[in-house]
Amino acid sequence: MNNLLRLLTISSLLLSTGLPSFATNKSFVTEKHFQGDVEPKNCPLQKRKKGIFIYNLCQVKGKPISLYIQSVEASDGSENDALDVAVLKYKNGKLIHVSAEDFHRYGFRNQKLVAAWHLDNTIENVSSSQYRAIEKRFLAESRKGLELFGIKQK
Repeated sequence: MNNLLRLLTISSLLLSTGLPSFATNKSFVTEKHFQGDVEPKNCPLQKRKKGIFIYNLCQVKGKPISLYIQSVEASDGSENDALDVAVLKYKNGKLIHVSAEDFHRYGFRNQKLVAAWHLDNTIENVSSSQYRAIEKRFLAESRKGLELFGIKQK
């Protein structure tokens, strides 16, 4: 009886501590599939401002590595208090990963949205009209942002 009680206690402890990490690990695994090129530690950011948005680009050998988009709308135009809107990551010059508002993440392959996740919840089916609209929005935002720096994308 003592051994059974000990076994149940240990198994419940393992389950209660292990299950949250399994959920988190799924997000990490999904995110690993959409890693962009490695950004150098001291990448000189090129900065452009258009309307209420500030675009900061890290570019290596003519290829975009990351594009940071910030908004100065809530900060009365002050660039010091700009809020992050999205971070776009690139691999071989093509959009691969977007980190957007409220911890939403999106993975791209060949200019198509193929994965979406929010914290520990991975969305498997991204073929709905809602996700097609998100795909179009971020591809357009990527093109528009890169064009500010003279980079053309297909």
